[in-house]
Amino acid sequence: MNKMLNNSSKALKIASFFALMLMYTFNICAQTQRVTYANRSQIDDFFKSTTMVVLDANPFTGYNVIIKDIMSEHWTITPFEIITYDRFESIRNDPKHSFIFLSKVQLEKDRKETFYMYLNIVMGVRSRSLTAMPELLSIPLAYTGVDEEAYEDILPLMIRFAQIHLDNLKTARNPNNFYNLKNYSDDSRLLKDMTLLVQESDLAEEVNTVEKIKKDYPGDVRIVTAEEIAKAIEEKTPNTAVLHQVSPGENDNSGRSYCQVYGTADAKLYYFNHQTITQRRPVGMMARDFRLITGKWF
Repeated sequence: MNKMLNNSSKALKIASFFALMLMYTFNICAQTQRVTYANRSQIDDFFKSTTMVVLDANPFTGYNVIIKDIMSEHWTITPFEIITYDRFESIRNDPKHSFIFLSKVQLEKDRKETFYMYLNIVMGVRSRSLTAMPELLSIPLAYTGVDEEAYEDILPLMIRFAQIHLDNLKTARNPNNFYNLKNYSDDSRLLKDMTLLVQESDLAEEVNTVEKIKKDYPGDVRIVTAEEIAKAIEEKTPNTAVLHQVSPGENDNSGRSYCQVYGTADAKLYYFNHQTITQRRPVGMMARDFRLITGKWF
């Protein structure tokens, strides 16, 4: 991996700061524990498993409405079933099952009580602790409390990427490299030959016009609407990438800001980075992100 990326041992150290409140939007007590990554044997077990997709407790959430169709259209890597939380509780100790769910995550080092929504894929395990379930993927989807429309369009692309990630874990000499999602940014320089679609609201003020972006980035960037991004994802537009930006909003000066760039045709994760929000590093994709994509550290 190139020098712009953290090595896997550092990734494991960072991951240990996570305090997971696994809630599936249900009332489950918070548990603080180091992340348990799936080992080689558990990764192999995933490909023999049936994947259980756990529904939200609220039957009217957008996630519950769309996840079955998303899985039916895009999930090919294992058989799957859609289940309730009650069923999850009865089978989560079975290592023959894998699980997809949404979790509420608080980072231990956050200065304020900030919660994020993550998409998780884990294996069943014989343990009373939910956080002991071996993790295959954990990726930020949104801040809790945001409008569901902010992440519904990206879910199909994330589910597609998840399968690429799982195949990478299976074939990697060292799967731990892929648990640090920043390592996917090794391919970020390919973005300069693609069209990158972004929303103005996802950009920091220093790069909120194409003219400003061009000072740091030579590639084709287009500032578009959410509908145009959704269309590119649905149509799998070739040679195109989209930005998914996770942040608490323009007026919140705490927490983290996550930038994720996915190819719409191939579902690859081309760039992943995050920053703690400060006055110097505001919410949104920054000039620094565009420089990092091209391999510049200045």
